[in-house]
Amino acid sequence: MLSEIEPARKIDRDEYKEAERELRWQLLQAQFALQRKGRALLLVISGIEGAGKGSLVQRLGEWLDPRGIRTNTYWLHSDEEESRPYFWRFWRRMPPRGEIAVFLGSWYSGVLQGSIDRPHEERLQAAAGRINFFEDMLNADGAFVVKLWLQLDKEEQVRQLEERAGKQQNPRVTDRPYEIHGHYDRHVEVASQLLRATSTECAPWHVIDASRRRHRELQAGRILLAAMQAELGHSANTPQPVAFTPATDTARLDAVDLTQKLGRGKYKRELRDLQSRLQDLAWEAYREERSVVAVFEGWDAAGKGSAIRRVTHAIDPRLYHLVRIAAPTDEEQRHHYLWRFWRQIERDGRGTLFDRSWYGRVLVERVEGFATEQEWQRAYDEINEFEAQLVEHGSIVLKFWLHISPREQLARFRAREEELHKRHKITEEDWRNRDKWPQYALAVEDMLEHTDTPHAPWTLVAADDKPWARTFILRRFCEAFEAALGVPR
Repeated sequence: MLSEIEPARKIDRDEYKEAERELRWQLLQAQFALQRKGRALLLVISGIEGAGKGSLVQRLGEWLDPRGIRTNTYWLHSDEEESRPYFWRFWRRMPPRGEIAVFLGSWYSGVLQGSIDRPHEERLQAAAGRINFFEDMLNADGAFVVKLWLQLDKEEQVRQLEERAGKQQNPRVTDRPYEIHGHYDRHVEVASQLLRATSTECAPWHVIDASRRRHRELQAGRILLAAMQAELGHSANTPQPVAFTPATDTARLDAVDLTQKLGRGKYKRELRDLQSRLQDLAWEAYREERSVVAVFEGWDAAGKGSAIRRVTHAIDPRLYHLVRIAAPTDEEQRHHYLWRFWRQIERDGRGTLFDRSWYGRVLVERVEGFATEQEWQRAYDEINEFEAQLVEHGSIVLKFWLHISPREQLARFRAREEELHKRHKITEEDWRNRDKWPQYALAVEDMLEHTDTPHAPWTLVAADDKPWARTFILRRFCEAFEAALGVPR
């Protein structure tokens, strides 16, 4: 790709000014139309060192309305970023619908540098696959990605870097720039491989000869304009069919033994012992910088809240964050549904507990019609990818489904209505959900079938007896910590 680019043409000042005037007006009109249409734009600007990426971003910022743009740079990685999965730093900067995010340094930067420093073909291809999945996922949700690569030949790069070093004291360049930036030939080789592997139909790469500033700026502006106009020409993103086999029965839920019970005396002893054990393990995980991400899902009145309280009672409050998930806010609805979960992930050594979670996409949003069929069907792969990134980073992922019988749920609903201090726990929505038990049961079976993975398996909890469920969950927490930390039982 890098060898087949249009050579930069010399453009005089008058021609540039005339072209700039028309281009700037068209870009503004397209930007405002995207805002009205609610389309998010991610503009990735990458390329060879010395190619003028920063000055190009500055020029585009002058041409567009800055109120709808945010520029993101990733020169120095903070402790906050390094202590979370790699893509967390990008998810937290995702633009809301109708706005533009410029990435000067992006999810490509780490892959490029890593492959230059430690060549590994399979690792590069795996990273490219993850990037393609990420960009396809955003595109399917209504965002679109425009990617510009600014290219210089070897001699021109040396001239640009040495000219910059001579004009100002810049700590990023020296009179021997390759000591910092790596060998040009290796950089081009890796970049060519990565660009070929990640230039997709929904997010192609555009390579620009950056040796002449005016050519570079007009080319970039025209490419951006064409992409925006093409996006505006789409009535809607075409839903992509998803291979999906629905559940026809509730075999896994029916197999849960709901007769299991725990006597009061034994419960108190086990609760005390398990909480003490978990307290020590949580501190050990903190010292080893191992995080836990725990998901609590289950039927209404299944006892999620009381089970979570038994877990949090055992862990120092400084070591975890409990996230209670309700209907998405207006701000959250302007982003991909995973955005609000990614941004909640705690740093290494701390836990993030979710009282309901991203599985709402394939449960309540599916059954109640808040998500389209294409949206909830593709969510299984999106969720598996999310959890895989958590695990690869070193997080311990625990997922609990608290299962109760319809009969036990009815008894708990009635008890909530009768007891004053519990009436706030029962709503008309709970009764409506109960009427849809068969639909929810099939949705749960599909969830278990498609997201019960080796790296993040589901734990089904028999919850008709609350003491049994609470100690079972605590024990599973302890076992997962012990396995991850290599602590003998």
